[in-house]
Amino acid sequence: MIEIKTKEDCCGCTACFSVCGKNAISMFPDDLGFLYPKVDMQKCINCGLCEKVCAFNAFYSKRDNFETPLVYAVRHKKMKEIETSRSGAMFIALSDWILKNNGVVYGVGYTDHFHVVHKRATTKEERDEFKGSKYVQSDINTVFRQVKADLKNGLKVLFSGTPCQTSGLRTSLLNTNTTNLYLCDIVCHGVPSPYFWRDYLAYIEKKQKDTVIKVDFRNKSKLGWTAHKESFIFSKREREREREKISKLH
Repeated sequence: MIEIKTKEDCCGCTACFSVCGKNAISMFPDDLGFLYPKVDMQKCINCGLCEKVCAFNAFYSKRDNFETPLVYAVRHKKMKEIETSRSGAMFIALSDWILKNNGVVYGVGYTDHFHVVHKRATTKEERDEFKGSKYVQSDINTVFRQVKADLKNGLKVLFSGTPCQTSGLRTSLLNTNTTNLYLCDIVCHGVPSPYFWRDYLAYIEKKQKDTVIKVDFRNKSKLGWTAHKESFIFSKREREREREKISKLH
């Protein structure tokens, strides 16, 4: 049975939640919005699966680890893809191939008012929402289970996330053929709090007395390629710009 005594013993990857056949584990946010597992003792049968897939246990499997990392430098051939991505647009090249072969892509997008979540895409239009970094821990919800179902149905699957998320997905796929699974993680320096992001959005909307309708965590076109600054588009200002464009045309 999984038991989180200190937060240092969990990264919130949802592997334990996803592998539990009795739905005895739920993910609950702490004061900062980071998700941690909690066990319902009335449902738990002490099968040990959750402990088996947890990366924080001493017997955690390292069978997929490379003795020496394989390092590649990648740059997409199309400048448009690079300009709308955070780095060299490798994810776009990989996901284009997956989609071309009737596969599915999992990446990070938004729901509600810029709540950062993992989503499933079967088209390039849906996949394009995953472009660009979202510097917030994403809510994975039941995505690991969806990936498992896709693999069992013979689909090629590309999953993009932080290293702890890709590792958690891989270990949660017990007794599943992972030949068609492709994992794409990022160089991660730690993820900011979901509630901090939520409160910051509320703060700037109150300050500007307007509603945010678009977010870019690193805007290459406006702020250059090396700047680490967020940019926002607000509802009222966007409408004013549209009216100005129309008036100039007339």
